[in-house]
Amino acid sequence: MSIFTVKRSILILASGIMLVFLSGIAPVLADCPKGEAACPSDLGGGCAPLGSICCPGNTHAVIGAACPAEQTGDWGAVAVVTWHDSSGNAHVAYGLGMHGKTISQASAIALLDCQKDSAELCQIVGTFSNGGCGYISIGSGSNDVRWEISGTSDQALKDCTSSGDTCKTPAGGCTTK
Repeated sequence: MSIFTVKRSILILASGIMLVFLSGIAPVLADCPKGEAACPSDLGGGCAPLGSICCPGNTHAVIGAACPAEQTGDWGAVAVVTWHDSSGNAHVAYGLGMHGKTISQASAIALLDCQKDSAELCQIVGTFSNGGCGYISIGSGSNDVRWEISGTSDQALKDCTSSGDTCKTPAGGCTTK
């Protein structure tokens, strides 16, 4: 049930990001070209440029633009980026966008929140709406960083610590119905 572990020897952005989402955050597994990352399958999957908003129907938009034919509601989004510094140390940053009126609004908030802690471009890894929940737990082990997302706080922490890594209390929440 692991989403992903980053080892020092792996360059995540070199060949794309492969993601698996849990508990109501749609599963997706995609190989994307350099500079792009997978969008959640509940939005149509596919690849989108790093730092962009994944939209329904396998489309994307730049931050600040609306997705075509957006539905309004109570939306949440999670953005993540992993990278290695010049010393080879692995890092992870994340951002949450809660209670956006549209998917693009929640996604923009999550991307901007993530970007404040990284010079690397973040990517949306999960969206949820109208009573859905999203939690992320980040952690580290001997030579890696790890992040896990789930629809519950307990499951995100359980998945993150499943390989013996030390993980932080999950961040996130639920949208209203």
